Parts: sequence; structure tokens; C-alpha cells
Amino acid sequence: MKIGIDLRPMQGETRFRGIGKTEEFFMSALSRLPERSLHHFTFYVDADIPQPEITTLFPDSIVRTIKSPKLGRKRYFRSFLPSFSVAQPSPDDIDVFLQFDAALGVPRSVLTVVIFYDLIPLLFRDIEKKSSKNIRPFRRLKDGLARHMYWQKYLRFIHSFQKADHLLAISESSKKDLLRYLPSISASRVTVVPLGVDHSFFVSSGKPSDRVRELALKPYILYVGGIDTRKNVAELVKVLYALKPAHPELRLIVVGKEFSLEDQLADRGWYAELHNNEAYAKDVLSTGFVTHNDLLYLYRRAQCFVFPSLYEGFGLPILEAMAAGCPVVAYDTSSIPEVAGDACILVEQDNNLSAAAERVLNNNTLRQDLIQRGKEHAARFTWDKTAKMILEKVVEHGNKA
Repeated sequence: MKIGIDLRPMQGETRFRGIGKTEEFFMSALSRLPERSLHHFTFYVDADIPQPEITTLFPDSIVRTIKSPKLGRKRYFRSFLPSFSVAQPSPDDIDVFLQFDAALGVPRSVLTVVIFYDLIPLLFRDIEKKSSKNIRPFRRLKDGLARHMYWQKYLRFIHSFQKADHLLAISESSKKDLLRYLPSISASRVTVVPLGVDHSFFVSSGKPSDRVRELALKPYILYVGGIDTRKNVAELVKVLYALKPAHPELRLIVVGKEFSLEDQLADRGWYAELHNNEAYAKDVLSTGFVTHNDLLYLYRRAQCFVFPSLYEGFGLPILEAMAAGCPVVAYDTSSIPEVAGDACILVEQDNNLSAAAERVLNNNTLRQDLIQRGKEHAARFTWDKTAKMILEKVVEHGNKA
């Protein structure tokens, strides 16, 4: 079968986020599948950005470049102009097209299978509006205009899912949201395909950097991820401050390049919580972006992984923490229960996470049990399994051509 795959999510700003990493892990796993030899692949990449190295794993593939509008990538203009051109594969070239990011467009010239992640901007729009009330007037006006333009663009993005011949939702929770808010899409057009956790999280890591090794000398709780509103990151500071009296050496380490965005952190209430206790504030440490070896090192030595997110399309960091041997504390909401199973401590959303984290810190038997159950649970989610499921669905719909 002739299969086309849009690789641009691995080139743009999304390459370090969930969409780009999902496609990267899928492509790596796809290259290992024996069934791959039965198919011919055509990859679509952006002409103006370095191509993803993953294409070298498919020496017999065809690579087609797409020119994209440069103005749509500039700040503010991208809030209302297209940032990318839609791929237009020919039916003579491919039988079916796989799209990991519907924002890049869903072509109508061939059958399409599109990955669906979540409706986070829609579900959290009202909360985002409320959080903007504390912003300075000029910035509130500027951000409000940009938010309005992005919203119009997002509505167009949502409706692009209706163009897909079949959708692959990353969780049952995401599928329910999709069918609820886009009732024109029938349940028969949506299949749930859970994501996987990379094998490297289960094995020993390489040598960490000296900086990370030094950070890990004292006990710490860990968070890895972004800082958008639904991530609820100010809760992390509350958890640390609640634990400090009984655990004076304890620190909080947050990993993610977005923790350098001071204005956004202020909007999320991060600094307001931080300044509630200046003596404890010095024990909140941000690493920014870290290498894979550093990330594994931090996971393996953390007292526990605290995940205060209020909504996840899937919640991959939970599985990564489990695979690396780090006990997890999280909220019992959205897709998190189906991803976490019974291998972590789940807390009702209205409660504070500090009591659950305290249980892990004070009870080594519980901690070791969570580590063991977490590893066993995470092992059920592999990228090879995910890649096989996706390929089977792509082929199934390609046969309808």
C-alpha cells in the first residue's frame, strides 16, 4: 500500500511538545515493524526547515517538500494567518494519508486518517478568560485581541476533523469529548489508540550532567511538563510548602522550557504562591529543558512525581515516571485514571495533593509498591503496539480507496 505521512509536526514548534514527540516515537517504532516492508511510504516535509532525521530509517521512501507561507509564522500574524500550507497528495502517489496534526490541514484529494488528541482550548476557554483579569491593562488588551484571533483560527481547526475519513483518539476520554462537541462525527469513525512509553524509560540512563547530578543530591518532588492553565502548576508550590515543615530538606524541581516564561507564570499564580513563604521559595528549582539522560536521572531519584494537571488528552509524563521507577500522585480526572490504572495515587480534583505526597514520603513500603506496580503497568503501553495499531487502521482505510 502507498502511505503518505506528514512529518512537519517533527519540524516546527511542536517537535518538542506532545504532538511532535508522539510522531517521533511512532516513526521510530514503525521502522521496527516487520509489516512496514509491505508498504511504500511518502513523507511530506517543510522545505524551509531541516528535515527530521527519522527519514533515514526509511531508505526507500519518497520525500516531498511543501512551501509554507513565511508571514503566517511571525508573531501576531500567526494568530489569524495560516502557518503552513496543506499537503495536496495525488491519488496516483498514495492511497491513504496519515496526519498527526490537523492544524496542518486535512487533504481531501485522498483518504485520510487523523490523530485526535484533545479539545483543551475549548474546554478551558472560560478559565483562560478569568485568568486574564489580573494582567496589566495594556497587555490584557493586546492578549485579548490575539486570543480572539486565535479562537477564530481554533474553530476552523476543530471543524477540520470533520474532513477526516477516520480519527484515532489517544484515549477514551478524548473520544468522548470529540463526540460530545462534534456530534456530526459518528462513533464508528473514531478508534481509540493509546499512546506508548519509550523503552528507554525502563532502562538505565547514561551519564547525567553535573548540574542535574548536583540538583538531585537532596530529596525532591518532581514535575515535568508545560505551564498552561489546565496544568495547574501553582498547586506544585502549595504541595511543597505543605510538606516542608515535616521534611525540611525537601525541594521541588520543575522541568520544562516554559518555566522561563515569567509573564505566563505570573498569570498562573505561580509567583503569588511562591512569595507566600520566602524561606521556602529558594527550594523551588527550575531546570528548563533537559537532555533525555538528565530527565531519566531526575525521574529515578525523585521521591515522587506530582502531576497537578486538571485535564489530559492522555498524560504521557505519568507513564514515563512509572516506567522510570518514580511513584506518581495525580488528580482523578479526564484520561488520567485510564492511563494510570491502579498504579499511582489518584486524588479527587477538589482536594490538595500534599496529603497523598506525604503518604509516599512517609511510607517506604507504599513507595516501593507504587514503583513496582508502576513499572508493570507502564510496560503495557509500548510504542511498538501503538505503531502496529495505527498502521493497521491506516491500511484498513487505505483498502477502501
